[in-house]
Amino acid sequence: MKSIDHITLAESTETGTTGIYHLKRIWSKALAGQDITNNYPDEAILDNALIDILGIGLLPAYEFLYGQKPDFESFENWVIAHANGHINAETIKLCNALFEKKTINQQNNAADVLTAEDLAFWDEQGYVILKQAITQQECAISRKAILDYLDMDEQDEKSWYGDSNNMQGIMVTLYRNAAIDKNRYSPKIRRAFEQIWNRTDLIVTTDKCGFNPPETSTYTYRGTGLHWDVSLATPIPFGTQGILYLTDTVANQGALTVVPGFHKKLETWLKELPGNIHPREVDLSTSGTKPIAANAGDFIIWNHKLPHGSSPNKASLPRIVQYINWYAPLAELPKDWV
Repeated sequence: MKSIDHITLAESTETGTTGIYHLKRIWSKALAGQDITNNYPDEAILDNALIDILGIGLLPAYEFLYGQKPDFESFENWVIAHANGHINAETIKLCNALFEKKTINQQNNAADVLTAEDLAFWDEQGYVILKQAITQQECAISRKAILDYLDMDEQDEKSWYGDSNNMQGIMVTLYRNAAIDKNRYSPKIRRAFEQIWNRTDLIVTTDKCGFNPPETSTYTYRGTGLHWDVSLATPIPFGTQGILYLTDTVANQGALTVVPGFHKKLETWLKELPGNIHPREVDLSTSGTKPIAANAGDFIIWNHKLPHGSSPNKASLPRIVQYINWYAPLAELPKDWV
């Protein structure tokens, strides 16, 4: 693979063999350095959306770009390889429509999956559970894919605690796999997001999986506490996050934990904080947290304004999950991270 040391920023209309607008610009900004990328915050939405549409994952893409410093031909070949060897015409059309600040409504024949009561609960509490989003067989196949990736055995407790280069805390860096992709593009899961967003021109993140084993005398929880994954610069735009439980998960089994209803008061809470206190340093563990127990195959969507986090696993079995989020690709993002 050829590498490159000096780079001139490409125009967004410059393309390579794929014919995808803006891809060469993403490559050139990365090779020019992080400071250059940060100089174009208005392009971050498009950068991220293209990477998601192509199914390559933000972290793998930038690790490859910053670590390998490839020439553009090598980067395009890497993108194609990580898109299962082929980028179809519909995907290219979707990418280029976004560059032109257009979105494409995708046909989804799934019936509504959230009831009026579900949506009312969502509005009030800031989260909702889609029951039986995938089958038990699909859960089992997905668990095996994750455990094989980690070189672990679901029936061998000792194997759960080996150090793996494929984990970051409790996050599993498995982005693409036939079973994982099938879950990601589940029509039922997508339809739930379409109902919540009230639109059908959504795209899906290419995100990680998760493995949270029980704590022991020698192993303690490696995840994070309550936090937000969105800038707290106000006004905070609407957004969602989602998690698919691949194991039956009781409340003390490392379950997703949220502060229900906090999305309704977050911005007022931020305004009322003393100026010398950073909101991300406030302990919210006594603010009415709720660990969300659910079954294998259930999917939880939450408003990204909710403080949330996984939790220490005090049970006897691991919690295994997949993170999935459908979102509006041209939605406004805050320019500053707070």
